[in-house]
Amino acid sequence: MNQPDRPTSSPEMGPGAMLASLRAEHKLSVADVAQRLKYGARQIEALEAEEFDKLPGATLIRGMVRGYAKLLGTDPRPMLDALDRRYVPGEIDLDLRSKGAPFAPSGRRGTWTYLGLSVLAFIVIAGVLYEWRTGALPRVQFSQVAAPEQPPGPRPVETPVVPPEAPATAASAPQQADAAAPREGRIQLQFGSQSWVEIREEDGRTLMSQLHAPGSRSVVVGRPPLSLVIGNAADVRLVYNDKPVDLKPYISIEVARLTLK
Repeated sequence: MNQPDRPTSSPEMGPGAMLASLRAEHKLSVADVAQRLKYGARQIEALEAEEFDKLPGATLIRGMVRGYAKLLGTDPRPMLDALDRRYVPGEIDLDLRSKGAPFAPSGRRGTWTYLGLSVLAFIVIAGVLYEWRTGALPRVQFSQVAAPEQPPGPRPVETPVVPPEAPATAASAPQQADAAAPREGRIQLQFGSQSWVEIREEDGRTLMSQLHAPGSRSVVVGRPPLSLVIGNAADVRLVYNDKPVDLKPYISIEVARLTLK
């Protein structure tokens, strides 16, 4: 039974060097790999050169290494281990339960702090009530003013006042202002697992480029069309302008790439 190809290199080789060596053995060019993996040629070159600062985040880098290794028919585990050991961490620990809040009081000291604050609040409220009762603070009184009685006799005839009609251009001005206002798109994201997300507007301005923790949510508003790159996309729920968007047709090797208009 044929075994999958493994990089024949020293343990000191990084994941990019391993992948580049195997690509050469399979007689594939960088352009061939980029076309099959649906990445840019510069991203493949940066991965092989191990210039990880040019790639968007640890999660996406691990997905690229895993997909690259599968394309070459080899086990991705040695390359992922080298990646975790030498360059970027495999996971980011976002659990802060054992660390504690930096300013949270604990034990007897915290109890005395809360007790002192409660006593101080009670003294302030008691002082305000005392001054209000003794007249130090002004009381607001409301009095009713009776309307003057009208003398008997015929009442004057009231002449109705007809306001002038507003010109048609004034009525249409708000509609024209609304039409001229730029349209915005609202993106809602809910993450079932750790995921890297990058969102850009049409002019290239970055609205989001960060790693999200499992169970978190995020909302981004921008001017469409909006370009999205989502890592671990199978575990991400996307709603655009209050309408859910199915990410499955846009996923390639755990990463979804799409444009929302």
